Amino acid sequence: MNFEELQMKRESCRVYADRPVTREQLVHLVDVARFAPSACNSQPWHFILVDEPESREKVVEAFDDNGLTGCPWGASVPAFILICEEKAQYKPGVEEHYGPQHFAQMDIGMAAMGICYEAASMGLGTCIIGTMNQEKLHRAFGIPEEHPVRLIITVGYPANEGAPRKKARKELDEIVTYNQW
Repeated sequence: MNFEELQMKRESCRVYADRPVTREQLVHLVDVARFAPSACNSQPWHFILVDEPESREKVVEAFDDNGLTGCPWGASVPAFILICEEKAQYKPGVEEHYGPQHFAQMDIGMAAMGICYEAASMGLGTCIIGTMNQEKLHRAFGIPEEHPVRLIITVGYPANEGAPRKKARKELDEIVTYNQW
């Protein structure tokens, strides 16, 4: 499958089959993600693999952020990957010019993209969640306060194995101009 086909196959999955994801599969996804590009090769990420029932429940509880629920279907998710932001190590001058973490969230986004596309190539479904209660996650998983969880990726086998949904996207001429805005 070429990348364009993979791009069309990948979709946000919210309904999972009652089938476990192996720890080896989760490790493989992170192994692929660690090769994502990052500013100055800083790799400002740490991944927490959550696959045990008690730990999964703690993630689901953290989706409730004072009434804002980012993942109401979380109890059916076989595994989660939490991506925490680490301190970026930039080349001299870059941090002084742009700040200490200017590129970190973009770098984490690219690592998350790697996880999602590799999962799709393996027949797994994913969904990226960005709304969560930091305090609950930090307490539940012993995450140092200075390392926020930026994204949680749900991972499992899709319950519906049919053709992907039609993607609703802006038309190309709405998002591209040449040489100026």
